[in-house]
Amino acid sequence: MNMSKTGFVQFSDDDATYNNDKPFDGYLAFLPETDLSYRYFSGKDFCWFEFKDTQLTTDLSMQVTAQGSYLWLLINMRTGVSVTLDNLQLVPTDQLLCYQTQTNNHKIFLPNKSTWFMLLGIEGHMLQELTAEYTQLKSLLDTTTNNSMYHIIGTVALKVKVKRVLESLHQIKFRPFSTYYQLANWNTRFFQHVFQEIEAHSVEKTDHEIELYYKALDYIRENFYDDRTNTETVAKALYVSESTLKRSFQDKALSVTEQIIEFRLQEARELIRTSDTSISTIAASLNFACPKNFKRLFTKRFKTSPLQYRDSMQLKRLF
Repeated sequence: MNMSKTGFVQFSDDDATYNNDKPFDGYLAFLPETDLSYRYFSGKDFCWFEFKDTQLTTDLSMQVTAQGSYLWLLINMRTGVSVTLDNLQLVPTDQLLCYQTQTNNHKIFLPNKSTWFMLLGIEGHMLQELTAEYTQLKSLLDTTTNNSMYHIIGTVALKVKVKRVLESLHQIKFRPFSTYYQLANWNTRFFQHVFQEIEAHSVEKTDHEIELYYKALDYIRENFYDDRTNTETVAKALYVSESTLKRSFQDKALSVTEQIIEFRLQEARELIRTSDTSISTIAASLNFACPKNFKRLFTKRFKTSPLQYRDSMQLKRLF
């Protein structure tokens, strides 16, 4: 199978083979037949490609070649299959990935299973028009995850609302002149719908992470004396995964572990200032097993050693 040039985008493979003798019944089935397993359509500013295969007999590597920057939606619709983008980004079943390519070429890898995905593209210069019409897009582009080859804008689950928009493609009838304009109009609306979903998810996620961060602070403040308090136990206490907990601390000055140590160091300083308890006993009570490590951490944090701090506090009391 060799996928031919589609306007600005070229899809190719590594001589993969497949078994498929059924009529193509994907969302782009209204387009002229090109192959039993895929349909494509492209123009000056947009391109569409849909691959729906009964069974791949080998893994498939498809190269997408586009002149200039493109904004893409990669939609994985086949249950039990993960589409991989450049061996870096997994797109699970019933997920949509929005990304912007920074190079002319990137690949999509498919496993040797029954596969169904769609790729929608908008040429880079159209982004200016989209951001003018849809201002939230600019903030999404400015806060993307940056890889060397592409920017990840966000992901969207293929829930009923998104699938209904995809289903509306079945209403389009192919006409040589007007189909491009119908698809271009649909494409713009669909991209805007996706941006709204990504933005809503981003706001919801941010609010959740802020709430989680303060809950974690409260828990650590109440439990830093416990030698079992660490990232794992805090996450379990708050019923979240460790990765979710760590993510809520990502843009903060201290990580989860550093925050636990910070509370312990603050308490140690207070005990050194207000009591005659030995420094080694204070350190041990706050789960600093090694006195040298405690001294190093205390000195780094407060720019003075524990003993020097106690001496300075005693001098202040004398005067």
